[in-house]
Amino acid sequence: MQIFFQTFVNAISVSLIYILFSLGLTLLVGVFGTFVFCIGELFMLATFVTYFIYGQWGLSYGLAFIVAIGVVGLAGLVVERGIFYPMRHRHHLDPALASFGAVMIMQTGALLLWGGMPKGVPPVIGGQITLGTIVFPLERLPIIIGGLLMLFFLMFFVKRTRLGLAIRAVQEDPDAATLQGMNITTLRIVTWAVATSLVAVAGVLMAPVIGIDPFIGGSLLIKGFTVVIFGGLGSVAGATIGGFALGFLDSFGMTYLGTYSYLFGFAIIILVLLLRPQGIMGRS
Repeated sequence: MQIFFQTFVNAISVSLIYILFSLGLTLLVGVFGTFVFCIGELFMLATFVTYFIYGQWGLSYGLAFIVAIGVVGLAGLVVERGIFYPMRHRHHLDPALASFGAVMIMQTGALLLWGGMPKGVPPVIGGQITLGTIVFPLERLPIIIGGLLMLFFLMFFVKRTRLGLAIRAVQEDPDAATLQGMNITTLRIVTWAVATSLVAVAGVLMAPVIGIDPFIGGSLLIKGFTVVIFGGLGSVAGATIGGFALGFLDSFGMTYLGTYSYLFGFAIIILVLLLRPQGIMGRS
């Protein structure tokens, strides 16, 4: 029971990280119509910001959120202006491949600046709560609270605000949105800002419970692709469902099956592409 409960708590926290990351990815895919490979490196950048501000310099964890959102947002804007905007009229593979080149540049830059050895960030809340045989690790609490708050914020943004509704309109039909007088260029920048904020928050929340290195974004990018393909390209609801599904599969699979659990993500991609290529929440 103790192992099951600890795995359950871990599954919720991991799922929320997957969801925040995948929501950022699916927003970009929906608006830009192509994959953004360097989003994993933006996550990596947020973890290093947390490492220095909170772990090394001893400043507040809240400040790490603010700085990470600003730094990652600025890096995302450089990518959007430097890669995706100049290639907006070209085949969707061109900006995708260019963003993969950005992955190499950002990884190499991080490796030169900070080295390849994993780094650790101290937990925001240490200790644990014991209820009989059940142990609740408090280090996971900020992830659960912060992840749920960001998830609720995004749901409110995309469903209740004019900007959120405009982004959904661009995802559905960019040409029709343009004919309605929407400024596509501005909406693309807003989408980048929202997506990078989600990724930055995910990085700050996850930094205290993982080892940080320049290649940390690559494994999470695979998880993000799995969630987005499972849920449906551009689907916010699909990314949320897919994030929870993959998070629980990963956590319980690792606990009870060990390293064989890594096969789950690839198996999901293959099955979905075979049986429902548009994803569980995607349109036919």
